[in-house]
Amino acid sequence: MDDGSSNKVVEDVAEEDPGRRGGPWRTDEADANEKAPRPSRRVASLDVFRGLTVALMILVDGAGGEWPVIGHAPWNGCNLADFVMPFFLFIVGMAVPLALKRIPDRGRAVRRVVVRTLKLLFWGILLQGGYSHAPDELAYGVDMRHVRWGGILQRIALAYLVVAVLEMVTKDGAKVHQDQPPGSSGRFSRVFRMYLSQWIVACCILVVYLSLAYGVYVPDWEFRVRNADSPDYGKVLTVRCGTRGALDPPCNAVGYIDRRVLGINHMYQKPAWRRHRACTDDSPHEGPFREDAPAWCVAPFEPEGILSIASVAHCLLC
Repeated sequence: MDDGSSNKVVEDVAEEDPGRRGGPWRTDEADANEKAPRPSRRVASLDVFRGLTVALMILVDGAGGEWPVIGHAPWNGCNLADFVMPFFLFIVGMAVPLALKRIPDRGRAVRRVVVRTLKLLFWGILLQGGYSHAPDELAYGVDMRHVRWGGILQRIALAYLVVAVLEMVTKDGAKVHQDQPPGSSGRFSRVFRMYLSQWIVACCILVVYLSLAYGVYVPDWEFRVRNADSPDYGKVLTVRCGTRGALDPPCNAVGYIDRRVLGINHMYQKPAWRRHRACTDDSPHEGPFREDAPAWCVAPFEPEGILSIASVAHCLLC
């Protein structure tokens, strides 16, 4: 029974028996029970899905190197590990509206969203940005010249912030549509009317992403090899592009924008494309580079970069 119907039953019973609401038979125990805070009601299905996603993350992180079929795809394709991030973003999109409904004060909700976003960004940069990357070297600590700005927690923080702000801004409008009885258009179109703002923002994000991915011109670019295991360590290599709309590893617009905005020294240094068949004969396993491997095989790439904001659209439509 939902809260509305249960409250109606309580009101009807109270009218029939005055002792149920402030009548002569009211006890101190009843007053204490009403004043006691109600336990938070969790969505069991969402908790189960979150636990399964964490278990999946542990599985692919621990065994993905031995069984590439469950690890990240080198470039094209979608393996089991590639579902972990979308699953987490789906959980964020489902959990944010449920959490904000329990905070009627908008000012308090804004403070909570901002604090949680800053925490995610802080821990993301601290853990994935470089603090624990070299405990056995003298450079142990955060190297601001090469700190990685992107990361998993950073992407979740961005998704959380966008979804939470949009939910707080459009919550009243969605409630108005929810209270209205479904008309001749039916329940299906009602979903679009209730969450029209979310649909518009999600579509705008996708349009901007596709426009940049296919419309930005990618020139030739250079990088310095920072992988100490590479025979080209310390050398400056050049990647030939001069194209527009390419979706291959070296010349896609996603990497070009990250190099321009984040800086090539602040990107992930060992991307999954190192296992690409153009780079190693052991593909999809990781192995020694081929003698004729192109220069981009040892180049950095940021899988959680600027244009990964398109993943936020996945949350908005939950």
